[in-house]
Amino acid sequence: MKYAKIFLYLMASFFLMIISSCGKEEETELSFYHWETRFELSEDESVFLEAQDVDELYIKFFDLVVLPNQEIAPVAMVDFVDVPTQRIIPVVYITTAVFSEIDSAAIQKLAHQVYSAIELHYPHEELAEIQIDCDWMTSIKDRYFYFLSCLKNENAAVVLSATVRLYQYKYPNLAGIPPVDKGVLMYYNMGTLTAYNETNSILNNKTGQAYLGFGSYPLPLDFALPRFSWTLRFRFGQFVQIMPTLEEPELKDTCVFELEPSGYYRLKMDTLLDGSFLRQGDEFRFESCTEDELIRAATLLKSEKNQDHTKLIFYDLNPSIIYEKDKINSVFTAF
Repeated sequence: MKYAKIFLYLMASFFLMIISSCGKEEETELSFYHWETRFELSEDESVFLEAQDVDELYIKFFDLVVLPNQEIAPVAMVDFVDVPTQRIIPVVYITTAVFSEIDSAAIQKLAHQVYSAIELHYPHEELAEIQIDCDWMTSIKDRYFYFLSCLKNENAAVVLSATVRLYQYKYPNLAGIPPVDKGVLMYYNMGTLTAYNETNSILNNKTGQAYLGFGSYPLPLDFALPRFSWTLRFRFGQFVQIMPTLEEPELKDTCVFELEPSGYYRLKMDTLLDGSFLRQGDEFRFESCTEDELIRAATLLKSEKNQDHTKLIFYDLNPSIIYEKDKINSVFTAF
């Protein structure tokens, strides 16, 4: 009888554990980056964000760059024409040149200046999180990581997050782990856009998959996916420029362009377009993110989740988002 009671107790505990674990639901939250210097939402955008239950936005506050006089300074400061009802997570984009030649004392001062600038321009009362976007490499890793530590020391109560590129994600022993509370894996811009033989430098799941599946990353991770497009201009096989406003319908105008077997659009005549003089024979590669490829990306990233509450952040928020509601929902559902 004694052993029977013990057995029943163990079985009851086992089933309670199973029920408890099954009842624990994973939470996923949808969010967006805003990367323009002017924050002004249309009524349609506001309605879209509310309908999608978007509670927070990642808004780039400014870029931190090295000026021609070698001074490190913020540029492209965001102008809040509207103040969103959503929580705001300030994002600071920092060029790698900032950390190429800077000593520890200057880094401490810089961290204080960055935190003060964010606080000064933060339109809500309570600052909960700051995100730093810098594509660090081993040559600046120590100085960049020290900056992150100094920034965290400005206010330990504020969550500090940092973006993580695919190669940094796959090779943490080489790239290092940033000293922050959490990371965001940037699953886009994974190809060489200047390469003539590239097919899609924004999103290529064959390339991206090669960086996944190597174990859990040491930081809690959110994930970012692209929802933008651009056209890349080449001359004699050499990259010339990015043309973000040249869309595929214009490229399909057979009076001006002809589609080549390579997938490039060749210009038939000299043309002035968006302030750029385009020469006959220039070639153009249109890159975008199809719904199928984004769903595939979301499915791949689903296996990389390492926390119970995960955010899927799209880059970026702009007026065209209102035409992609179904696409966004399909990708979010797959994630």
